[in-house]
Amino acid sequence: MRKIYPFLLLSFMVMAFGVFAQDEAPIANPPACVESFDESADYFPDQATFTHAEGVEVAYFNHYKIVTVTNAFAGAEPVDYVLVQCGTPTPDDIPDAAQVIEVPVSSVAMLSTTQLPHLTLLDLLDTLVAVDSGMFIYDETVRELVADGTVAEIGGGANVNIELALDIAPDVVFAYGFNPDTDAHPLLIDSGIFTALNGEHREASPLGRAEWLKFTALFFNAEAEAEAVFAEIEARYNALIDLVAENVPEDERVLVLPNAFSPFTDAWSIPGSETYAGFFLQHAGADVVLADEVTDATDSVLFDFEVIYDAGLDADVWFLNAFGVFTEDDLLALDERFADFAAFQNGRVYNNVGRVNEAGGTDYFEGGVTAPDVILADFIAILYPELLPDHELVYWVPIR
Repeated sequence: MRKIYPFLLLSFMVMAFGVFAQDEAPIANPPACVESFDESADYFPDQATFTHAEGVEVAYFNHYKIVTVTNAFAGAEPVDYVLVQCGTPTPDDIPDAAQVIEVPVSSVAMLSTTQLPHLTLLDLLDTLVAVDSGMFIYDETVRELVADGTVAEIGGGANVNIELALDIAPDVVFAYGFNPDTDAHPLLIDSGIFTALNGEHREASPLGRAEWLKFTALFFNAEAEAEAVFAEIEARYNALIDLVAENVPEDERVLVLPNAFSPFTDAWSIPGSETYAGFFLQHAGADVVLADEVTDATDSVLFDFEVIYDAGLDADVWFLNAFGVFTEDDLLALDERFADFAAFQNGRVYNNVGRVNEAGGTDYFEGGVTAPDVILADFIAILYPELLPDHELVYWVPIR
């Protein structure tokens, strides 16, 4: 009988696969530069689709992708980014004023804490070289990287340190926009630094904000990983919505006072039903005070204190969203009248300060952006503890 030695068989298989791999289209997005360009090959078999985020689009071509951020800030014009597979030619027919970059990138700067979880979830934290400031970052690993100098602080807004940014030379700076006159991105772009605007804060839907992790993934050719991570987040979030819908009748919903108030004025705001906070409350089965006044509102609606006092005095639960309020004394120091509310008297006042660093940086607006399922679980466990008896509160906790 003829013998086939294992190592010879293995060598033959490796050589055969090598020839096959050159003749066939890529089976995954390239993790590095390609060595031999084939204009007929589809270099991006793994593609991202945005089903919840409304402010970003991506169009795929054989060896490049055009990413469009349509709503980076109020009044912003759409901006295009052309992501060209490294080792392939730059296309001729690209949008005017578009920034062009080779992908996958290997180093990035993040100017918003909300963007940092993208790198953690995609196992790409080793590409981080700079942040705005480490002061308000909650993630302990990132804070340690800043503390030991591995990750630099380049500032933000009009005070961004362009000289330091140029010296560090990240492949891309992920920024955000509110006002071009005071934002960092115009200064960075004028200095020749590729800068991508993340518009997640413009999304009303919690899943829409979380889905922006796919935007970051586009620059790393990590679409497959991002799609898998987001699919799990989406599934958990939707399962919680279904749990409430199946178990909480409309006429048995808990009355909730949600607000952000100012210690400097008597103006209180109730989130509109079509806002980030409003969607969480809807999906958690809350009966919001003054609901008729905020239905279909895409922003918070302002009310005088007297209106809130009358409408919310008997609310079962009070969700604060107030910086630096950890105790009942903290709350009463702002206004002693808060002691009149039933929620205060019954110990059912909650604030989103479950995860806060010593400088006041809160993970609610960092890791929470890509964990809407955990935030929603907090809301449900507070309002209907029998539905999630084993859930331990993470972001929303009772004031002491």
